[in-house]
Amino acid sequence: MVTKIILYAVLATASLAMLLLLTGFGCLNWGLAGLTALIYDLAGKLMLSAFSLLLLLGCSLLLQSIHRELAGYWRRDASALRRVLVLQMRHDNSCQRLQQKKKQLRYWQELKRHRLLAANNRKHSRDLYKALSAELRPAMAADRYKAFQKQLKHYRKQANPEAMLVLREQAICQSSSAG
Repeated sequence: MVTKIILYAVLATASLAMLLLLTGFGCLNWGLAGLTALIYDLAGKLMLSAFSLLLLLGCSLLLQSIHRELAGYWRRDASALRRVLVLQMRHDNSCQRLQQKKKQLRYWQELKRHRLLAANNRKHSRDLYKALSAELRPAMAADRYKAFQKQLKHYRKQANPEAMLVLREQAICQSSSAG
């Protein structure tokens, strides 16, 4: 309400100043130099007062807005709402941390499982190599056994038990056909 009154006062003062400027221009055309100077001086002061009132209105509206926002910020229900939001954010953050920990734990368990599987495969390949070597040593000649041993080592390094068993079958077939 007060803002509208001040705004209308500013508009009326600016309009009066413009009217005085037009009157001063008319006086200048009629040759009344003294009256023109007086009217222009009065119009300039009125325009300055209109802009000053407008500036004061803007400052007062800014202060009112700041006061309203600060009062709203410190209201009891706004504080309670902020507390609820903070608690909700904390809960969401803790849920995210829990999910990340679960994900990290699954990753480490999977990594450990892969390592154990690789170690188990190496152990079984080594045991298969030893068993095949022990089984076929007496059944083969020394030079053929050396070639067999070389291929068997190659397949053991590749961790390829199927190829090792195929090689065993070939060696048994060759030794039975040769013998």
